[in-house]
Amino acid sequence: MQAIDCAVVGAGPAGLAASVALAGRGVDHVVLERDQVAGSWRSQRWDSFRLNTAGWMNTMFGDQERYAYAPGREVVERLEGIAAGCPVREGVRVTRLGPAGDGWALATDDGELRARAVVVAAGDQNVPRVPALAGRLPGRVAQLHAAGYRSPAQLPEGAVLVVGSAQSGCQIAEDLLAGGRRVVLATGLAGRVPFRYRGRDVLEWLIDVGFMDQRPQDLPDPAMIKAPMPIIAPGHGLSLPVLARAGATLAGRPVTVDGERVGFDDSVAANLAAGDAFAARVRTMVDGLIQRRGLDAPPAEPDEDDRPVALDPPADLDLRAADVGSVVWCTGFTGDFSWLDPDLTGPDGQPLHSDGAAPAPGLWHLGLRWLRRRGSSILYGFPGDAAWAAGEVRAHLGG
Repeated sequence: MQAIDCAVVGAGPAGLAASVALAGRGVDHVVLERDQVAGSWRSQRWDSFRLNTAGWMNTMFGDQERYAYAPGREVVERLEGIAAGCPVREGVRVTRLGPAGDGWALATDDGELRARAVVVAAGDQNVPRVPALAGRLPGRVAQLHAAGYRSPAQLPEGAVLVVGSAQSGCQIAEDLLAGGRRVVLATGLAGRVPFRYRGRDVLEWLIDVGFMDQRPQDLPDPAMIKAPMPIIAPGHGLSLPVLARAGATLAGRPVTVDGERVGFDDSVAANLAAGDAFAARVRTMVDGLIQRRGLDAPPAEPDEDDRPVALDPPADLDLRAADVGSVVWCTGFTGDFSWLDPDLTGPDGQPLHSDGAAPAPGLWHLGLRWLRRRGSSILYGFPGDAAWAAGEVRAHLGG
């Protein structure tokens, strides 16, 4: 049995950021990765995928062009480069983590490890979620989750029903339309962020206004942390009206399946309104910042994403008559934390924590949605949260 000061579980970007921060504080540690470095980035991204945050936001990757939107393969290469300088053990799955004396016991495929401190960075967005409705679709229809989608050529001939209109759903629908496919997009409630506003990329404004640093306790309604991340496309605007004008048929949320017939609710208008309302709130925040600081910013320019579209959503869809040969479920992800001691997880199976600290000394989490702030689950936020966690580990180990 090996004993070490600190173990990091997971060698994705959050775990690697933790390793870099721990090394900077002189903490002896090891990073345990069940697969390869950046496993989810290798296996759960489509071919045309690009980051929706520009190079200037992804500081953990080092030098990049300011407005570059890295493709998935480049993300993997950059993470491999970081991992080359970290004590990563690939192919070592942690099967159990629980308290042991004044530290922690980690059961792994490679034997037991004892650690005085642990940072869990295993991710809560890597296990596909598919609704029970999927089991009622006819067997002739090919079904994929967004995690398994790669390109239009991968799918059988015919139209595609895309279920879900947050980040993945809208971008995959866009990819399918560009590949010449007919698309029916079953929409849901998701905000959207305009690409540019008053002379700058909106994300530049949002960083200045503190959007990514919003903490859960800052939100007017705590339920907002369960909402999907707003739609932000890589290097351009994207909205439901834009997809409709590109040829997508917008439908509501699927609620019934009867043989070949899928029934939808009547939420399309509300879903479009929710996206527009979020975009309006973003612009209001930017306007407020410009006014408070007395900035010389140009007036708002017209935005194609805002242009309304005539709606004629189908109440139901005969899959065979519409020549739908496949369904892509863009219905989100969760994380598998069944390997954590039961006292460390809640009724939903997800980790218990307060501002990133687990309810037991010597254990911290990184990379979870809304862990400490809005940006905690994206590349922009990992280095800051990792620096905090490394400082906590250093203090726990004795200064």
